[in-house]
Amino acid sequence: MKQSVFAMAGVAAAAMMMSGCASMPEVREVALDRAPITSKLEPQDVRRTVEKMTESLLSAPGVREAVGGTRPVLDVEPLKNRTSQHVDMVSVTDSLRSQLLRSGMFRFVDKSTSGTDIEFMDAQAQLGLTDPKKAIKGGQQSAAQMYLTGALSEIKNQVGRTVDQYYKFSMVLKDLRSGEIVWSDEKEIRKESVAPRMGW
Repeated sequence: MKQSVFAMAGVAAAAMMMSGCASMPEVREVALDRAPITSKLEPQDVRRTVEKMTESLLSAPGVREAVGGTRPVLDVEPLKNRTSQHVDMVSVTDSLRSQLLRSGMFRFVDKSTSGTDIEFMDAQAQLGLTDPKKAIKGGQQSAAQMYLTGALSEIKNQVGRTVDQYYKFSMVLKDLRSGEIVWSDEKEIRKESVAPRMGW
């Protein structure tokens, strides 16, 4: 009797271990740059685009002339998604802003001042715990002098099993004081995928 109980317990334990192993996903680290696996936009496409656009903007003679060593305040507008697929454009915009910030050529402000910011400024001014001369007051935040905007668009064609997918990132930097466009560039991505034949 005891042997049968031990045998059943052993079988149950083995079954649990096997089911646990079977439910574990296979995880491996992959390179940031790898061969494309889909005609849709992939992380490496977005990363290369951000790097290319940042390098183009920072090295443009028109931008350097407009900046002139003054580190103007730059507002980066969220890029617009004009494609049929979901792309996290807020994340793309954040990556672009981070690279431009690291360059030291521009200054940035968060134009979406939150209610917490306003409450904090009010508390400094009203509670009497800080020097009134040093308390931050409303109306003193820096205004944007330049702004950067852009969009992602696509053209998709399908002939038979072949899908031809074309993407274009376009960006424009404008000087608000003069109204001039001081920089503009594009990044094109084209992919082709062929669906497998259906057969038995």
